[in-house]
Amino acid sequence: MQKRWLSMASILMAAAFVASACGGGGTGASTTAPAATTAAAATTAAAAGEVIIASDLPTSGADASSGLPTQQGAAFAVSQLKTYKGITITFLPFDDTVNGVHDPQKGAQNVQQMLSNPKVVAMVGPFNSNVARAEIPIANQGQLAMMSPSNTNECLTQTFPYCDPQPAALRPTGKNNYFRIAAPDTVQGPAMADYILNTLKLTKVAVFSDNETFGKGVADNFAKRLVAKGGTVTNRSDFDWKTTNDFKPFINTAKANGAQVIYAGATSATKACIVRSQMTGILDVPFTGPDGIGDDQCLKDAGSNTANMFFTNAAGDANQNPAAAATVAAYKQAYPKASDIGAYTFPAYDCAFILLDAVKRAIDAAGGKVPTRQQVVDAVQATSGLVGTVGTYAFDANGDPKSATMAFWATKGTPAVWTFQSQFSVGQ
Repeated sequence: MQKRWLSMASILMAAAFVASACGGGGTGASTTAPAATTAAAATTAAAAGEVIIASDLPTSGADASSGLPTQQGAAFAVSQLKTYKGITITFLPFDDTVNGVHDPQKGAQNVQQMLSNPKVVAMVGPFNSNVARAEIPIANQGQLAMMSPSNTNECLTQTFPYCDPQPAALRPTGKNNYFRIAAPDTVQGPAMADYILNTLKLTKVAVFSDNETFGKGVADNFAKRLVAKGGTVTNRSDFDWKTTNDFKPFINTAKANGAQVIYAGATSATKACIVRSQMTGILDVPFTGPDGIGDDQCLKDAGSNTANMFFTNAAGDANQNPAAAATVAAYKQAYPKASDIGAYTFPAYDCAFILLDAVKRAIDAAGGKVPTRQQVVDAVQATSGLVGTVGTYAFDANGDPKSATMAFWATKGTPAVWTFQSQFSVGQ
């Protein structure tokens, strides 16, 4: 397990605190005030006629090139509605980075802050799977709907013998409040293995990970698929990314063992693409990885060695959907810089869009009044056939999408930019 996970004991203690603070009533807001004060606050929020869609994403430091355009996608979606039946709908972003890198404890603190505000009825995020692992039990006790555009670790929703903790342990109420639209790593890792074998026509791969929830998990799934399909893992390393800066021993071993490709189970923030830079002059082979490397920070870190890089994205590309053209154009007008669009900008837009649709249905179910958080969760679960920019949405009982999309991207040009290659639908 990666080093920055919170222990399950500390997570559940925080969740217990939320449960006692919520008192089980109203919107389930977390506060240290007595129950009567909490109820009064909830009544005031209802009288004010405002609900808030929050977000928790990594929007500063090394993670900003992924997190900030993701946040902007969600913010843009909320800005398109503003009110429903006289109730104001606003957006409230949170940053879960510490020293520029996504941090589970900060994410947990952010969710506690959301729960202390009775107007917050749902959240977009988080971006990273280890942050989700810390947040889900807390949000679960507060009946707060979570909708992630990018979490891919399968153990957040699916039960496998190797999962620790199991998904049920992340849901102390016994009910689900967590949803995602991304395909899990049981799809993402194997997808790149198939791409290397079938498209790149290569079989020998050196694999490393950052030893975090996401990175190690996707690397494990990649390696299993590669070997099952007749490929070879030439060497494997799971680094402590915080203390490792010299990756050349791994690269030299890969070269000595005849590696034809590198697979990085890591993100830009956990030094994935520093490895690509250090390959220069030693090992001239393609560099592949999951969605965690699909950002501008990776290209900066790779230096002059940006050719022949590939990544999988666990959601589709809005530009491949003609029906989304007007939304894409409107977003670009509001956010005109090239860096304003990332791999999960429009998946985040869709997450907010799903939550807004659920909030509207929950308001209707509440007789035109501000809904409870549980009513919003129930409305999200009931989503069916909702068409967004990168998919059509419905969710199973675990919170996984009933269908998802996997896309492939590659570097092109000088200076290099990430360029869409292809995508395919995935049945969960």
